Amino acid sequence: MIARLQAAGVDARDVEGGVWIGVPDRAFAQAALRALGVSAVVAGGGVQVPADAVDAVLAVCAPECLLFDLDGVLADVSQSYRAAIVAAAAAFGVTLTPAAIAAGKAEGDANNDWVLTRRLMARQGVEVSLEAVTEAFEAAYQGTDDAPGLWRTERLLVDLEWLGALGERWPLGIVTGRPRGDADRFFGETGLGALVAASVTMHEAAAKPDPAPVRLCLERLGRRRAWLVGDTPDDVRAARAAGVVPIGVVAPGDDAGETRAALEAAGAAVVLDHVRQLTEYLP
Repeated sequence: MIARLQAAGVDARDVEGGVWIGVPDRAFAQAALRALGVSAVVAGGGVQVPADAVDAVLAVCAPECLLFDLDGVLADVSQSYRAAIVAAAAAFGVTLTPAAIAAGKAEGDANNDWVLTRRLMARQGVEVSLEAVTEAFEAAYQGTDDAPGLWRTERLLVDLEWLGALGERWPLGIVTGRPRGDADRFFGETGLGALVAASVTMHEAAAKPDPAPVRLCLERLGRRRAWLVGDTPDDVRAARAAGVVPIGVVAPGDDAGETRAALEAAGAAVVLDHVRQLTEYLP
């Protein structure tokens, strides 16, 4: 174990009962390891872990790539996808508030906005087919001859220079529930696509919280160890199940306290107020 860790640049040494790991932020390392199922004890200027925890330690201390959810993390969709949920429900006489949508996301198993819209409508006693809900949602999001699509309101939440600096150190991947066409359009409109080495979208793998899309993105990147930044419990659970360090972030417009509580309950190693804070924790 020591040889593998040291070969990856990790400060490690054998101690009685396990391995000592030198880390700059002991509380974060302890939380990140706990998210991956490893019990770590703060010891001196680092943490002590069981001798068989090498894979988790490498994931925390020496990630080979960085993965991001797209919506709410790198893309502000508060006036697009979230607004399309409201519009789709309204087409059937149902009023959905941003708080109700955020709560539905926090419950989990909510990576598909069409399915989530139908679920929230049903809770108000309005049962509509998924096909009809999807059609109403897409009309609002993509636009019609009479109204521009809500996708036009989307913007990057970070500057490309910041992402580019990360990309010089780690390959960047996107794991999103967007359809491929929507994702590629955003990549092209914003220039994000030039910085993304691999991406996984809707229908290319099972939806989060299943770990399949995370694993597929790692496969496409040719990497094994990663961190993933996401704004929902589904992101956190998918990352943990894939052996990837889960980092939470509060999406624009969401209640910070409620979001933080939901992400922490799902097992996030840390919850950021903004994705740019990621650099405070990276090795």
